[in-house]
Order: sequence, then structure tokens, then C-alpha cells
Amino acid sequence: MNWQEKITRWCARSEHSKAEVLKRLKESGVTQSEANSFLCKLVALDFVNQTRFLSAFTHDHFHLKHWGPYKIGAGLRAKGCSSSEISKALSVLSTEMVAEKLKDVLNSRLHTHPSDLNSNRPRLVRHLQSRGFSLEMILSSMNSI
Repeated sequence: MNWQEKITRWCARSEHSKAEVLKRLKESGVTQSEANSFLCKLVALDFVNQTRFLSAFTHDHFHLKHWGPYKIGAGLRAKGCSSSEISKALSVLSTEMVAEKLKDVLNSRLHTHPSDLNSNRPRLVRHLQSRGFSLEMILSSMNSI
């Protein structure tokens, strides 16, 4: 199997950003010009679709991994997405959705570590911030419990 078939099968299995595909092509030893032309071919055949990747990444990491918007943005930046693409992808997450997800994560954490709310509040705040939620939303959610 040649590198073109490998990359095409890889792209068919799951969504990938254009930067990820270019990185994978470079790791396969493909020249820059060949990589760019092959990426254009993959885009034309709809194996690579940046909008679809952004939507899938945002949806999966918010709903399945329970990440907040800051962590999703950092993950998209790591995948080589631009700031405008990231802000467009994060615009589908309303403030109400994020607040509800924060409450779910907070309740889950308090279920496993019930003493964190009273005795180890800074640890709880750090945990929620590491999940990608803003400090203001964390403090307001913690005060409402």
C-alpha cells in the first residue's frame, strides 16, 4: 500500500484538520509540493473538510469529554486551526449550555470528592479550570450549590 492509499484511508476513518493531514504527509516523507497537491485532492473529494472537523471536534469534546470552551479552543489551536475558525466553532456553545455542562462536571466531581467544596475549594477550582471553564462561571456555580 502506498502513502496515498494510507492517508486516504486514515482520512476516511475520522475527521482531521488540514494541518494534521499535512503533518502526517510530511512524516511519511512526502515533499511539500506533493503534500499540498494531495491535500487539495483530498479536500476536493471531501475526505478532508475543515468545517466538518471543527464541528465534530467541538461537539465530541464538549458533549463526550466534558471540556469547557477554553480547553476546546486550546485543543483546536494544537490541531493547527486559526483563531477565526476557533471562534466560529465555539460560537455554537451557548452560555447556558456551558453553564449546564459546568454544573454536570461540578456535581460529578463532588460525587467522587464530596469534601472538596468545603475543605479543599482551591483544588476544586483548579480542577474545573483545567477542564476549560472560566473562573467567573466556576465561582458562580459553586456559590449556587
